[in-house]
Amino acid sequence: MNILPINKIIVASFAFALTHWKKIIEISILPVAVSLPFLLILPQMFELMEVAFQGGDITIVTLPDNLMLYLVLFLYGYVNVSINIYRLVILGPQSVSIKTPVVNLSQIARFVGLTLAVGFAATVPVMLTGIGFLQLIIYFLIIPVTLNFINIAIGEPSKYKWQLNFVTQANLFLLQAIIPALIGMISSVLFSSIGLPEVFEWSVKVIVFYWSVINLALCYQLIQTHKD
Repeated sequence: MNILPINKIIVASFAFALTHWKKIIEISILPVAVSLPFLLILPQMFELMEVAFQGGDITIVTLPDNLMLYLVLFLYGYVNVSINIYRLVILGPQSVSIKTPVVNLSQIARFVGLTLAVGFAATVPVMLTGIGFLQLIIYFLIIPVTLNFINIAIGEPSKYKWQLNFVTQANLFLLQAIIPALIGMISSVLFSSIGLPEVFEWSVKVIVFYWSVINLALCYQLIQTHKD
């Protein structure tokens, strides 16, 4: 039985965003503010990576002395906005506001730990084997674990056996990995071909990020409702 109909979840995600856009902007103000220092040096970071990939002298690229601080602030902003959006979807508008930033250190540590664990699990095997397609296979296998982001956000214990059937897990994988990646690639090629500034491409990436967070929470809601 498919409990995650892709078309309906896509529509519901955008409908939720349009209905709660004021609240989403409100809870994004602090995360964007603390992330700005890191976002402003992204062009330098990309330049450094390009020089490194080309085997050039990376010392010609100057980075700020406070780079690690900027990175920590950016990570906190990402955790803050993600947790608050998950709470907004699951617990309702009354559960979040600009006055209630995420300050629970245990919650932040669990969220960051899960983010790193999922990232390492999906990328380390590829780095060791050089088989790029392996990343998709591993991410498909571990995609149910990402539902724990919502458990962390709402103060529930994590669990690692979700017992999703193949169709449900495949749809969750499509919604969280394949569709966002396709949208990003298509928009990048399209905007580059017609000569639009990079700001348009980044705008799409921001929209896809918010949409992905919302649809993961909606998927969690449907899965929990079905089990109950």
